[in-house]
Amino acid sequence: MDWIDDLDMGIDEGWPRMGTRSLGARRWLVVDEHLDAELDLRARLLRERRAEVLAEPSRARSATEELESMVASTGVGIASGSTPLERLGRSVQEDCCLLSRGTDEWLLDAAILCFPSRWRLADKLGRPLTDVHAPVPRYAPKLADRVTTLLDRLGDRTVLRRNWFIHPDPSLFQPLRPPGGDPVVPAADCGSKLFLRSERQTLRVLPSTGWIVFTIRIQQCPVGELAARRPADLRTFVTDGPTDLQCHKGMSPEQIDELHRWLSGSTAPT
Repeated sequence: MDWIDDLDMGIDEGWPRMGTRSLGARRWLVVDEHLDAELDLRARLLRERRAEVLAEPSRARSATEELESMVASTGVGIASGSTPLERLGRSVQEDCCLLSRGTDEWLLDAAILCFPSRWRLADKLGRPLTDVHAPVPRYAPKLADRVTTLLDRLGDRTVLRRNWFIHPDPSLFQPLRPPGGDPVVPAADCGSKLFLRSERQTLRVLPSTGWIVFTIRIQQCPVGELAARRPADLRTFVTDGPTDLQCHKGMSPEQIDELHRWLSGSTAPT
């Protein structure tokens, strides 16, 4: 669970932040003990919900072929499939979104997205990143121009960032938010029935086509493991975090109250 240490749990009013840093010597694609189970699920989603998880228009074919070759060059065995992104979807634990440069912004133009965090590929495909990130509070005024500049100047660097959320649902395939909002998990169950969900994201240029690949790797665990690893940071976030940031991370005021009770050791019914 070393990845928990990478989370930015700051609560200052300056959010959102890009939070990017150089990938450095870290692995681009991560393999762990969940490989077989996740590849099985990805294969099933490609069979049963293909239109929801795969978008590979013909205009993206040169870029998807280049990405497939790049992944294969890392030593990954490429599975069978009818298109480059389908084959990658059956081969690696990461989702891959491909961005092309539009007139004003970068556009989401192709993807294999088996493990979305409450967004649907069909709603975002072909749209500029400002629209893709529209649900993120403060994104347009604070980050849109900075993200475009970062991508324009990426060059031969690979950058890494993380986000994180807390939800009561550990499903990897989560394209939709619950219609009535998440149920509130009572204090006594917060450690085991709330889940920390983090996206490990990387950005790198495909040198031949000039497109950018945005990889997304879901890593998650029960909130009890977060509390054991970073107790002071979690307590500070729950006690002092801005309400809009807490909500953005998936926690309603009612859920924050239950988390506070749990962290305080007060889990008896009131």
